[in-house]
Amino acid sequence: MTQRQAAATLDKRALAKLEPTADSRFVNASYANLVFHTLGGGAEIAAIFRQHGLDPSAWADTNAPVPFEPLAESVFAVMQAYKLPAAGLSLGAKLHVSKHGTIGMAVISADTVGQAIRDIARYYQTAITFCAMDLYYQGDRLIIELKEAFTNPEIRVVVVEALMLTLQNALEFVSGQALTDSQIVFGYPPPPYADQYELYFSGKVEFDGERHLMILPAALQNVRCVSADAHIHRLAEEQLQHRMHELRAGTPIHQRILAELRRDPAAMPSLQEMARTFNVSTRTLIRHLQAEGTTYRDLRDGIHKQMAMEALRNTDQSIDAIAVALGYQDTTSFRRAFKRWCGCSASEYRERERSAQHGNTDDL
Repeated sequence: MTQRQAAATLDKRALAKLEPTADSRFVNASYANLVFHTLGGGAEIAAIFRQHGLDPSAWADTNAPVPFEPLAESVFAVMQAYKLPAAGLSLGAKLHVSKHGTIGMAVISADTVGQAIRDIARYYQTAITFCAMDLYYQGDRLIIELKEAFTNPEIRVVVVEALMLTLQNALEFVSGQALTDSQIVFGYPPPPYADQYELYFSGKVEFDGERHLMILPAALQNVRCVSADAHIHRLAEEQLQHRMHELRAGTPIHQRILAELRRDPAAMPSLQEMARTFNVSTRTLIRHLQAEGTTYRDLRDGIHKQMAMEALRNTDQSIDAIAVALGYQDTTSFRRAFKRWCGCSASEYRERERSAQHGNTDDL
């Protein structure tokens, strides 16, 4: 076996460690049912879902996990079959906050808009795990960032459209006002139907951003919710906390670590910091990871490797810029790490992938 073949074999093993199980990226059955019926339901839609391995009639347990990838592929197939290019906007417009089960109940009954936003950020994983959410401030602005935790580029636009519009509509419902002062930034180019966005979004819309952002006036968080109810909110939070505990207890530790690492690849915490996040000792965390056949370094390298490969394939960022975005102090360390991961330099990898893409285009 040559050195390059050995590196390729190691790459496959490393990626296998990072591949999520069927339940690692999911929506709960209640949410999947909501999406199914929003698309129209019926026998023809159900047949498309079954072609992708999903049976809507089996979703009786509302908390049962439904794998995200086949669900998203089903939605994409319905879009193609029924010529619905703006399906993400249509879905988002119809997914009213009141239809989102316990998390919807918590949002509706929150005391203030700020509390509603924090509830969404804290408990969204009880309904979906294919996207992460961060909250932070910049001056007098509150920023909500959506981070993809899936890799299929075909479904990217429809998923982000639906999530961003669902978020906007929830905040407008509880605040009792249109978010005309908001700014929505999408991290992809304008789709062919971009002119329709202004029909759905209340604030200013921008494309080609570096990230998916909803930017709001920070003062909005102090607005009292029109449907505030402390008793209902307390009951909803108790249920959500219990559900979060169940999810964490049933998820392998390496998947929970990967979810944390994906939140901010440029600010990778140390092993000690990650152990504190999970309230365990460093030695205990190492032991759990060993039992699952991996190490913390493998997980961190895997996230950086995947993101570096995607950036080299799909963007024109310089190698230096990619290294900085991933948190490397100097490009030499990044270049050395990339060669260790892939058996070739970053520039060689980009050239090879670009040549392959051109070759595929020529075949068409």
